[in-house]
Amino acid sequence: MTSLDILLRPRSIAMIGASGDVTRIGGRAMRHLKEVGFSGDIFPVNPGRDEVQGVKAYASVDDIPGRVECAVLALPTGAVLPAIEACARKGVGAAVIFSAGFAEMGDEGVALQQRMVDIARGAGMRLLGPNCLGMYNLHANSFLSFSGIFDDVKGTLGRLGLVSQSGGYAGEVVKSAQEVGLDFGVWITTGNEADIGLGEAMQYMAMSDDVDVVVGYIEGVRDRQAFFDGLAAAHARRKPVVVLKVGRTEQGAKAAASHTASLAGSDGVYDAVFERYGVYRARTTEEMLDVAYAASRGRFPTGRRLAILTNSGGIGVQAADFAADEALEVPSASDGVQAKLMEISPNGAPFNPIDLTGQVANDPPMYARAIDVVLASGEFDTAYINVGLIAGLPFIKRPLVDSLKTIAERYADVPLAASVTAPAETLAEYVEAGYLCYREPARAIKALSALATFPEAWNKPLPGTGDLAGLPTIATGTEFSEAASKALLAEIGVPSPAEHLVQDPAAAEAAATSIGRKVAIKVVSPDILHKTEIGGVALNVAPEDAAATLETMIGKVTAAMPDARIEGYLISPMITGGTECIVGVHTDPLLGPVIMFGLGGVTVELMKDVTTRLAPVSEDEAMEMIRSVRSYPLLDGFRGRAKADVAALAKAISALSRLAAANADTVRTIEVNPLLVLDEGEGVMALDAVIEA
Repeated sequence: MTSLDILLRPRSIAMIGASGDVTRIGGRAMRHLKEVGFSGDIFPVNPGRDEVQGVKAYASVDDIPGRVECAVLALPTGAVLPAIEACARKGVGAAVIFSAGFAEMGDEGVALQQRMVDIARGAGMRLLGPNCLGMYNLHANSFLSFSGIFDDVKGTLGRLGLVSQSGGYAGEVVKSAQEVGLDFGVWITTGNEADIGLGEAMQYMAMSDDVDVVVGYIEGVRDRQAFFDGLAAAHARRKPVVVLKVGRTEQGAKAAASHTASLAGSDGVYDAVFERYGVYRARTTEEMLDVAYAASRGRFPTGRRLAILTNSGGIGVQAADFAADEALEVPSASDGVQAKLMEISPNGAPFNPIDLTGQVANDPPMYARAIDVVLASGEFDTAYINVGLIAGLPFIKRPLVDSLKTIAERYADVPLAASVTAPAETLAEYVEAGYLCYREPARAIKALSALATFPEAWNKPLPGTGDLAGLPTIATGTEFSEAASKALLAEIGVPSPAEHLVQDPAAAEAAATSIGRKVAIKVVSPDILHKTEIGGVALNVAPEDAAATLETMIGKVTAAMPDARIEGYLISPMITGGTECIVGVHTDPLLGPVIMFGLGGVTVELMKDVTTRLAPVSEDEAMEMIRSVRSYPLLDGFRGRAKADVAALAKAISALSRLAAANADTVRTIEVNPLLVLDEGEGVMALDAVIEA
């Protein structure tokens, strides 16, 4: 039992604000509860009626005899608080509040909502809403919503669960899902989330035996820990989670004075969360439902090796391109498999994509025999077939469907997708035969790729925070110059070049002369984060030019930021070779610290070729981050380049992430840009560093 069971599986319900007029919110909700087949007691509450829709009514909650487990409030805003107080006196366990006019309306509404929450918590009562469309659980014959989708879902018993922060969108999803043969058996809209929020609702569905796939619509997370707990529960139970997270653009987030904050951004933080817990993030409703449909069949590939079988070479080429887009492998079949395929289709192309040619029309079971060959070989993890227009031809359909069904039963754990161009009733036969059916090949292959992501995540244990003891402590408000930042990084094993802090041109020339090679000169100030933009950086300065260069720099910096506190100027040897990277941490105010990695120093801002993860990360996770960026080949010996010391890079990324996690309450930003990665075995060097607390 969970604290939400009394909401999702109540045995008695008070409908407060019940109406005999089924066009009104209180009337619709009452009709829905009666007609859904709820087996418990229903208590309409309406002081002006003796009965509502044929059920005895009560003037107030206090007048109801016996226990009331759940209440539904369909009331004007001003009547909600007295009703909640009455529910608290009655010992009601949970309440669904349709009414608007609370926190979404400003400070006065926030205060009113908080009073309601305080009353409920004092009585041990859970709240859904306010300002929500309610919920339903068809597995318990409970429908606590006035949504117009009732007549569409009544009598269905789907095994998908939906949690949505938008009631209107939640209804649209149900309608769209039914168009492709999907039904939601559990449906929760969270509204203002005064109490029950997205994370707790997702955790309920993750733990529920009535839900096979959790689908979520997310606008923003209010409770970090509940959200993480819900996703962790789904991960532990190997239950797919598919979400549509809106707000992908950066307009809503003000860029902080750090490259990392603008690059990772709030949306990048969500991607880091989804990456950690194995959540599939869809970009459109269609994609979300495509993946939920595929996951609902319960077949997940053990790898990414895809066999493509068609009766048209052109379709095969398209499918191979789509597979590459979705990071699926399309390996050539072995000689032995090719020989067997040639026996099946002597004029075909047996490589992969496998073109069985139009001969399939003369021998429909050819598809099944070919699939059997490729899957029996152990060389492929999943298969896609393009049946196309022949799917519904009278003389082809029956032998084709029957033979394909035999194969789907033989390989019961392997996901099989098909593109079928035929009427809905014919399409249903291929679905019944065990195939994921999509008319468009790109959608089919995207769905197969999505299926592969789930076991990839489930098979990896969720990383813990690890031992963060002994790491440096950063106090709130501590100010770090570049020199101080580098000194702290050196403590955690991220070194910098030997450097000299000077105050005047003469000292600069002396320091450069002692280094004996070209140097970099940079202003050191806790007030100046991006030094290049105000003339505070000079590179490749010869020792004999150091004094004049610094004199010019002092003039530019003073003119640009006359009030900046200047601690001095850093003289560093120019380091040649290596590959410039950026590693940074941005602490999201809600979701916590994330670590970001990319290549290219300042060019990373243009290319946005970065990856993010929740901090902390292990060295193995850091290595996954490194290999996931598009420009990784530059670190791996691209076109004869020396291989970079990626092991040292992974160690530095992990160390920075652990430092941030240990100081999550105080650190806002840590950025090393550039972090120079030297050749294999030579380590890394922090050439510039910023820490903000």
